[in-house]
Amino acid sequence: MDLKYLISFSNTLLLLFKKYGIYLLKVFVTVGLLAYFLTRIKFEKILFGLKFVDFSIFGVVVLLFFVNLFLQFVRWKTLVKTVAKNVQTKEILESLLIGISAGSFTPGRTGEYFLRKLPLKEVSFSTVITLTFIDKMMLLINVIFWGSIVSFGMMIYYYNVDWFIVFSLFIIFVSVFAGLFSLLYSKRFYNFLKDIISKLPMKFELVKKLIKPLAELDNKLISKLLVLAFLNFSVIIFQFSLIVFAFDSHLRFENLVIASILVFFGKTLIPAISLGEIGVREGASIYFFGIFGCSESFAFNASLLLFVVNLFLPSLVGLILLLKLKRIDRNWQV
Repeated sequence: MDLKYLISFSNTLLLLFKKYGIYLLKVFVTVGLLAYFLTRIKFEKILFGLKFVDFSIFGVVVLLFFVNLFLQFVRWKTLVKTVAKNVQTKEILESLLIGISAGSFTPGRTGEYFLRKLPLKEVSFSTVITLTFIDKMMLLINVIFWGSIVSFGMMIYYYNVDWFIVFSLFIIFVSVFAGLFSLLYSKRFYNFLKDIISKLPMKFELVKKLIKPLAELDNKLISKLLVLAFLNFSVIIFQFSLIVFAFDSHLRFENLVIASILVFFGKTLIPAISLGEIGVREGASIYFFGIFGCSESFAFNASLLLFVVNLFLPSLVGLILLLKLKRIDRNWQV
């Protein structure tokens, strides 16, 4: 009898791990990273560091959050309007906020690809998934491009890497991005996608639906999305630099911009191993801002404050909208 209970309990644990294991792992990693940094920096130093914040500068950071959100909204609206012109502005904004909330606390921000769909009744799940992928790729291209450029400079002037190695890596970088942009702006590529859609059998209907929004992109739309993503990335970098500057105004602002770009580039290269990238971003901030003389407590605090302003607060709004939508759906089904 005891053996049956033990087997049943083991099976239950296995099922729970399969269902929630990745989330539990992320929680464990997040708590572990935060505990490590709190132990290393000392909690008292972190609290003491908050006393040095220039709240007038931090106020500018908060105002820039609305610029940041607006640019994300315009980019998402531009994409949604390509497939559903009658979607209301309110629905697009709700979709964006719910997506931010879902992405902040799901592995690899996967929740964002699905939950952005909820307010968009006229747009299919497959289309939302592809549009979200395009949206994320535009920002990712900017992060990797500018992060790589800054990294080459750091290799030469800080790490003293041999010029031949840096030049070789730069040639590879140029070749990869030249190929990428040639593909993005190639009509032949989009005609190839349309050809795939027409030739795939019915059993691959989902694949066809996922590819279709990609095939309908054009040069003008891609350019607009890349520019919006660049502006969005620039605002985030300026926010981050300002927050650190609000803690220590003696630091050179241009160095803070360089460090901010490197933090985002570095965390992009690291797989999503924690909730909301908490801990990973803080670790990268401590390292890269430390290169330019910023104290660990200031870098740690600045990173957490950026998370609160740009992700945590809009995530709360998105969560409220998500719960509201769920209530409406239940009432409608009844």
